[in-house]
Amino acid sequence: MISRKVRNNASISYFFLGWLFLLAKNNPNFADPFIKQHAKIATKGHILFFVTYLFYSHFLSGFFSYSIPVLHITVDYCISIAFFLTLTLFIIRGVYKGQKDETEKDMENDNNTFSVQGCTFQYTGVGEAQRTLLLLSYIPFLSMIIERKYQNIATSTGVRVSSIFGFVYILSFINGGFDSLSMILLFTGILALVFLAARFFLNDSYVIPALFERIPGIASIYEIIRSVPSYLADMGEVIFGKKDSISFADHLKNTQEKDKNFRDSLEQYFTDEALLFKPFWIFVPFFNLIFLPKLFTSRTTRYVLAIGQGLVITLLALCIGFFYSFTSPLLLLLLFPIFYGISSIGEDVFIRIPLLYEIYALLNTVTFGLLKNTKRLQTVQKQDTAVSFKMN
Repeated sequence: MISRKVRNNASISYFFLGWLFLLAKNNPNFADPFIKQHAKIATKGHILFFVTYLFYSHFLSGFFSYSIPVLHITVDYCISIAFFLTLTLFIIRGVYKGQKDETEKDMENDNNTFSVQGCTFQYTGVGEAQRTLLLLSYIPFLSMIIERKYQNIATSTGVRVSSIFGFVYILSFINGGFDSLSMILLFTGILALVFLAARFFLNDSYVIPALFERIPGIASIYEIIRSVPSYLADMGEVIFGKKDSISFADHLKNTQEKDKNFRDSLEQYFTDEALLFKPFWIFVPFFNLIFLPKLFTSRTTRYVLAIGQGLVITLLALCIGFFYSFTSPLLLLLLFPIFYGISSIGEDVFIRIPLLYEIYALLNTVTFGLLKNTKRLQTVQKQDTAVSFKMN
């Protein structure tokens, strides 16, 4: 059991004091291996932040001085906030882990986050078709479909990295069109694909960087975001002395239990699998309007959530077209929910797409469950809330 004093010193190292703890190696207060491991991680993280932020602010910030429509803030401002938000989350995570009684092995695993060498994906004897799929899994949007059909660590990493790149590129294109930054990003993406093509077709193994490997998927991020409000509420109770301890892992587990209960309730009631067209058409804007009668003719269609979220995509496309134009680059942002829905609907008919589901649930509440099957959905949601309350 690690003493409270050692854990406190390990947590303090994340407040930009890690390098001092490493220099004071002869001081008995900082000689504990647990403190040294945290001090090393903290120092590496702070150095990485300052080097990256200084490089961005001096050489790249000028390319992001475009104003975002509606919000009237610059992309540069948003990126700067993201930098410091990431630093804040890094400090909070470090303090949290510093207070936990972890083994040396656990600390070494965290330290490997900054390592270039990650796991090695072997594909000896794989044919040209499979190697092509590996390459396609690093192309934005298409990667979501490839990853569902050809699941492994390489394709799952590809869909996460390519989604981040695609989001950054679309933001750049929305604000500046084919300006210098967009062309630089496009050229960088092409070079990366050429490099990956050489790796996948000329070698039988691919080393995935540890940092890329640790990027969470969309579903994991969605669970984490929905767990934060209750965690912050408990943190407030700790501050005011109403609770002695909190655990984000418990809140995350509670969110997962709520999702399971919600899904089980849907599985029991919505059993009608009949559909005139292939399910992926549900997420194609405007074409998905042909599925609207399904909500009236079948009270138990299994595609109630999917159709509702697909109609939200169409609604958002109409709003963008009405307030801007139907050729607005803002429509490119809808590619994320479209491809995410298309790639997921085959395996999960009750898929909940971040933000789209919240909009759909809000509209469903505002209209008081206009359709009979959405009224049933509201009942399921209330039951799920009651179960969650009892679990807490």
